[in-house]
Amino acid sequence: MTRHAPRDTDKGVILVNVLVALALGSALVVLMLTSQDNLLQTARRAGALAQAQALALGGEATVVIALRQDMQTAPEADHFAEPWAAVQQADVELGTGRFSVTIHDAQAGLNLNGLVAGGIVQQSVLARLVAALDLPADTAAKITNQMMRDGPLLAIGDLTDLDAVARAALAGHISFLPDGGAINLNTADATVMAAVLQNRTAALRLVAVRDKAGFVTGSNLTDLGLIATAGAGFRSAVFDVTVVAQVDDVTVTLTSRLLRQTGVGTQQVLVTSRHFGPVADTLPTVPANLLN
Repeated sequence: MTRHAPRDTDKGVILVNVLVALALGSALVVLMLTSQDNLLQTARRAGALAQAQALALGGEATVVIALRQDMQTAPEADHFAEPWAAVQQADVELGTGRFSVTIHDAQAGLNLNGLVAGGIVQQSVLARLVAALDLPADTAAKITNQMMRDGPLLAIGDLTDLDAVARAALAGHISFLPDGGAINLNTADATVMAAVLQNRTAALRLVAVRDKAGFVTGSNLTDLGLIATAGAGFRSAVFDVTVVAQVDDVTVTLTSRLLRQTGVGTQQVLVTSRHFGPVADTLPTVPANLLN
């Protein structure tokens, strides 16, 4: 019997099997290293996120402290020349990261929730505001009807009876607060001020006085021949705060609503809503009995 030598094909199969085994082993090693790297990246991002959120909360606390101090040192008026407004600033650099604070006086605009109870003053101011913004004549009626039907509302996005163009024009001129939130003449823009004072010329002159002195008072109204106007004042109780904080490549946005409350022997600033993420589209209203 003739003995045959092992075929080359058998050697080839063995070599292929060895190569496949090596490839699988290498893939497992790469997968393990990649998973470990991903875990480390996830841990680093989680740590950065926690630090960024802590920075944002620190920025919010700074505003709370400033507003509480203002209640004790200057309770008669609220304006942008006061220390609480100075908390609003460009990026603050710290060893752990950076953050910036923006403060918006929620009483700088017309409170549309005042329309829910059929407020005549709010309806008149709204009509003048709509006209000043060159919006369609039926805009005020649409807003009033929806507020009577669906209100109180939380944010401008809830004005579903209006189109996007009308909502964009109204943004910055209106607010959604409990009944009783008067417009602060120290923080309102000229358009809102003219609507509440029923006099654009007087509003522009008041804005000029405010730009120079930092604030206006009742005597400034008297000097212009204006009497005390219903729905307007010089103080605020509700503020919206936005804090943007960054640690490494992680950025968070904190949006909070703050309420200043004065009671018998108490003065406090409450955080009535807090939202991490993109700027909150809705902010809960504050119970009417909490406003001064």
